[in-house]
Amino acid sequence: MNTTRRIQIKLRDRLSDRLATFFEGMTLVHRADGSELVGEIADQAQLYGLLSRIRDLGLELDSVTTDEQPETADEPFSPTQEVAP
Repeated sequence: MNTTRRIQIKLRDRLSDRLATFFEGMTLVHRADGSELVGEIADQAQLYGLLSRIRDLGLELDSVTTDEQPETADEPFSPTQEVAP
């Protein structure tokens, strides 16, 4: 059974491709007002690790959105829960 969850982390900062390498397994998406990291996480410990890296790099967090249902390859990301910083 696949227990991973899709996650979308929005940052107010423009994240460089070099800094994006600190977020292995996440896809970097540039936005006009910042950056997004999109990918899958296995558990909350992995999420806390990502959030710790964001803090350690001095990046400004905008929001974290998770998909409550595990995703299959055919389903697009559909956020069901958003947590503001």
